[in-house]
Amino acid sequence: MRAGRTQGFTLLELLLVIAILGVIAGVLGWSLLGSLRASQLRYAAAQLSADLRAARSTALKSGQNVTVTTTLNAGSYTVQRGADTRTLTLPNSVQVSAQTAAAVQYRAPSGTTDGAGVIWTLRHPASGQLTQVKIVGLT
Repeated sequence: MRAGRTQGFTLLELLLVIAILGVIAGVLGWSLLGSLRASQLRYAAAQLSADLRAARSTALKSGQNVTVTTTLNAGSYTVQRGADTRTLTLPNSVQVSAQTAAAVQYRAPSGTTDGAGVIWTLRHPASGQLTQVKIVGLT
């Protein structure tokens, strides 16, 4: 009587499949991590833009000048109206630095800036990805 061969996978076949799945998971994980960091950077830029719009709106409503100031390579910035100063922090440790000027002042009652334009760069510390926020004229 002849012994029949049993059905199944060899150890080599299983190891090969596990290695292929590991490579695919690594590539997808790296891609997802990059997407997450880019999303965090966009969110920080949106927060800074919203705070700049709020500063302009405050200058229009209050009749007082409002100044937004960054600190070199910091994750925060200050908003000052008269004696009231607030320090705001960007999410996810995103850092902001000034390319042209460290401060933007919205003048009351019109809410305008000096018109020269200011560029601030936001950098995600983990990935090094950059994005810029440009402040020109009324915005």
